Amino acid sequence: MTPFGVVAAIYLHEYAKQGWVTRTIRIAVNNLAGVPSIVYGVFGLGFFVYFLGGSIDQLFFPEALPAPTFGSPGILWASLTLALLTVPVVIVSTEEGLSRIPSSIREGSLALGATKAETLWRTVLPMASPGMMTGLILAIARAAGEVAPLMLVGVVKLAPSLALDTQAPFLHLERQFMHLGFHIYDVGFQSPNVEAARPLVYATAFLLVAVIVILNLTAIWIRNHLREKYKTLETA
Repeated sequence: MTPFGVVAAIYLHEYAKQGWVTRTIRIAVNNLAGVPSIVYGVFGLGFFVYFLGGSIDQLFFPEALPAPTFGSPGILWASLTLALLTVPVVIVSTEEGLSRIPSSIREGSLALGATKAETLWRTVLPMASPGMMTGLILAIARAAGEVAPLMLVGVVKLAPSLALDTQAPFLHLERQFMHLGFHIYDVGFQSPNVEAARPLVYATAFLLVAVIVILNLTAIWIRNHLREKYKTLETA
């Protein structure tokens, strides 16, 4: 969902008429960035699973009813729920990155004969890419640790089959899945023998933190590389 957040931020900052409507949208986006994640989970369960998934079942899988195909929690709906959760963060950080680009850069590009689209694509967006990467880092950090919304839209204690296997269509988006965060909760607080499960909890927590750290360090390295690359243009 990061591309959609970037496109929305570009439209709000570069193309939308700056009036009360745009200000209202920005206020709404900022508010959505602070909404508790469980609210997104309830929305995902009601809209994605029951409404959208139920409609897909009625249209394309009526022979399987009343057993749901897409009208039950699964990896597709969990992905969309997490995408909605992170979009406001991406929009806010991307707009911050765009606002840091001096107007003289845009005016100089336009004065040399470039169109607004060419200026945006070849000059503004590359220089604003560190801000976009910051939004991606924040989005990864928030989504990776979320468990509450996933408990409503797809995560289970033990998945009977993997979402990715060797049978066509290979990626089964309707299937439920396991999650390291939920596994920590289940083993650490629902196990009948907490002492015996403690090493497994520590190992799972370490693995989850390691994955998040690796993703963040990779994104930070890319951001710093882009920042150094375009620093001379910003100071010119």
